[in-house]
Amino acid sequence: MMLWVLLVSTFVVLAFVKRARAEDVEFFDRSEGEQFAHKWGYTDTRFEFVDDRTVRVTGNRYPICGFDMPYFIPFVEEILQIPIRAEDMGEVVAHENLSVPLQNDAFLAAVKNALKDDQVSQVDHDRLVHSHGQLSVDEIYRILYDCPPERLVDVVLYPESDADVQKVIQLANEHDVVLVPYGGGTNVSGALAIPTSEMRMVASVDMRRMKAIVWLDEENFQACVEAGISGKQLENVLNAKGYTSGHDPDSLEFSTLGGWIATNASGMKKNRYGNIEDIVLEATLITPVGEVETKQATPRNATGVPPRTLLFGSEGNFGIITKAVMKIYKQPQVRKFGSLAFPQFENGVKFLKALRQTGQIPASIRLVNNNEFRFGQALKPAPTGLGKLEQKIQRFVLFSLKGFDLKKMVGCTIVMEGTPQEVAQQNKTIFSLAKKFGGLSGGASSGQRGYMLTFGIAYIRDFFNQFHILGETFETSVPWTKIMDVTGAVQKTLFEECEKHGVPGKPYLAYRVTQTYHTGVCIYFTMGFSGQGLDKADEIYHKVEHKLRQTILDNGGSLSHHHGIGKMRQSFLPQIQTESSIDVMRKVKLTMDPNNIFAVGNGQCGN
Repeated sequence: MMLWVLLVSTFVVLAFVKRARAEDVEFFDRSEGEQFAHKWGYTDTRFEFVDDRTVRVTGNRYPICGFDMPYFIPFVEEILQIPIRAEDMGEVVAHENLSVPLQNDAFLAAVKNALKDDQVSQVDHDRLVHSHGQLSVDEIYRILYDCPPERLVDVVLYPESDADVQKVIQLANEHDVVLVPYGGGTNVSGALAIPTSEMRMVASVDMRRMKAIVWLDEENFQACVEAGISGKQLENVLNAKGYTSGHDPDSLEFSTLGGWIATNASGMKKNRYGNIEDIVLEATLITPVGEVETKQATPRNATGVPPRTLLFGSEGNFGIITKAVMKIYKQPQVRKFGSLAFPQFENGVKFLKALRQTGQIPASIRLVNNNEFRFGQALKPAPTGLGKLEQKIQRFVLFSLKGFDLKKMVGCTIVMEGTPQEVAQQNKTIFSLAKKFGGLSGGASSGQRGYMLTFGIAYIRDFFNQFHILGETFETSVPWTKIMDVTGAVQKTLFEECEKHGVPGKPYLAYRVTQTYHTGVCIYFTMGFSGQGLDKADEIYHKVEHKLRQTILDNGGSLSHHHGIGKMRQSFLPQIQTESSIDVMRKVKLTMDPNNIFAVGNGQCGN
């Protein structure tokens, strides 16, 4: 008995030390750096083989950086049932002869006269970078290991003010040139792909030089911000003044305010701060027929159909968003991380539903399925010293005392923010309620690591692309009663489709509940399988993915929760909207852009 008390005491002390450390850690690395041209993220962050069974991530930006990972490759081989060998890494294709840009000499002459020399580029590298987003297979995989898009933008423009944007739109309208708004280039819906049928000159309008805080109203908790600012830049400025926007998407480091609005985005701390439509009070959209905005941003109004609703999810079809008035919040006095383990996914779902009814919702709470839970464990270093003892104690408690099964258990990461009283009450409610559903606390360190790991996931995708392992994320929102139906159906369909198409090994499917609502949740899927030896592996991938999206709709899920429609989901629109609804949006498009110079073809406005 004394030995057991000693072991538990040691575990508690270790957990406390890690919790104290975790709460002082930043959510994301605040430094800037050189970015990859096509792959995700910074060039100082990449996977490297230490030996044939061990990898390491360079740099120090993320929790997965700077240590050997002996479990990572074995775990992937176990799940996919294929070998992962350094000698099988694909060579990146060099694209030296890209398509010749279409020329509209009158437009080029006029725009060069209106802008500075460094605001106009027809360099092939710039054209290729601005002709895609981060859609894994259709864009990144094909560009790196196959061929570039058939149709590229013809020129890239870099406006620095509203006046520049107005002038560009005016000239494009006069000379019949297509404009494609560009933010951080992080979308995964094919929204930046240029239709091959477009015979006019296409100009990408890169908004990232427009990144200023126009004004900050600390009395009314508002800020007017230019649309090209990235999430990292925005938070760095606001945090320095004691504020936050509260918007925290996975793409925070690179995506922009304008992109968030155009895709109707959601962030990880939605519970406390809201989705982007809750955070933005008003925005300025410059169109070929003039500016669309409300002249004064107020807390709420009832003055007819608000024009601002046309901006959210507009996906570049109507014009260019140049700035927005948004809410700002004082930085929380207290931030506390936490984590939970449940014996199986269904227990975690029941817990989340019950927690919603208490009103004590943390800023972020995310439930991951067993595959994603084990994947996270595989990204850890081998334990040393006290870490070995801690691991033994954890395993003893989980598997021997509590009867958890490593192949079924799931995890939950938690971020609590607010006043000391708020956080204390949330903490009490969360962990006492979790016990009713078989939940065990996993400590603050695990919660902090799990939250921050999200920012490094896309680097893992790019690592696997080298081995022709094709994967992508897709998301949906579902009522509480449909969660198990949707996740179960997607898993069943994935295995059936991969067997049907002769996919080697086994597919990988992870999913997590990322946001909860009174009536349901957002489920975020990660799917992948090996394309090694398959003829036209990318085409097979899209057949499988299309089937999975249909499965989600058939089982009561939405077409998208926050990624948008773009071009990837257009074919499903007639199943979720009436023809009249689609026609309304097309008529709005015709009114705002009568000459169709914003012919990006996304969502309801697609061809």
